[in-house]
Amino acid sequence: MKMNEVEIFSQTKVILWKFFRNHLSGKYSNPGKINYRKKLTSKEEKMIYVAKKRLPKLQEILTSAIESIQKEEPDLLTPEYIEHHFSECAIALERRAFSIYLQSEESLFLSVIEEWVSQNAELLDDLYNKSPEPQDFGKEVCKHFYPAVQRLEFDSSQTRKARGGKTFEYIVEYLLKSIGVPCEKPSGSARKMLKRIDLVVPDQDVALRRPDSAYFLSFKRTLRERWKQTIPERKPSWRVFLITLDESLPEDKAKEIDVLGMIVYVKDELKEKTHLQKKDWVRRLSDLPEDIGGIR
Repeated sequence: MKMNEVEIFSQTKVILWKFFRNHLSGKYSNPGKINYRKKLTSKEEKMIYVAKKRLPKLQEILTSAIESIQKEEPDLLTPEYIEHHFSECAIALERRAFSIYLQSEESLFLSVIEEWVSQNAELLDDLYNKSPEPQDFGKEVCKHFYPAVQRLEFDSSQTRKARGGKTFEYIVEYLLKSIGVPCEKPSGSARKMLKRIDLVVPDQDVALRRPDSAYFLSFKRTLRERWKQTIPERKPSWRVFLITLDESLPEDKAKEIDVLGMIVYVKDELKEKTHLQKKDWVRRLSDLPEDIGGIR
């Protein structure tokens, strides 16, 4: 039975969303060995660019995460609770922000599918008429949509990594200020001088004029293979703290951090691992407020 245009569009959207999700999750296989085209058209380039511009900014996502937690768990983000459960609060905010981001990302994917189907009405009608079996129609549709999948898969992966690290910085800054610990992101000329320092306590003016009275915070959400290449250059009077949400801290990396003369703050539960318990330079994230809170 022939389908009308609305039904073809509807079926195509279902096919592409399933294809997209399977591809992103690594479950996709190409049993038919389809020879996919590899290059985006100019229309597809513009379509993806416009869709990505609609992603909410980091601060907007963090604000939504804060409001969501305050509504569901009003005691979790009170100054009194943050001060003594800093690690728990940071993790809760990070997870909520990531969840909100994934919802926004899904909306982006769906909008791209919607726009692509709308732009390719004639193509879809032609493919449907040339494909007697639903399976054949699905394969042909996926073949034409594949370049968009590849681009969005790559871009979304890069964006998640970049946003994840920056969101963690925003979260720690928000939590510190919530309990009265002054801090500031370096900006302007100070940004060039402080280079890879992400946050200074109490502010950049003190950090530059009296560095021995400041703390220098560097954030690494995960300590990947080349993590040392992004560690800031330290001056003798700088007290640099490395802050991470990594799920693990192997013995060799812990020793490398000590050799660099740095203090690292990790999730509270990670500090309880046997090989980290007696390493004084490895501290609980919940110890951070007390360690730097003396500066006013």
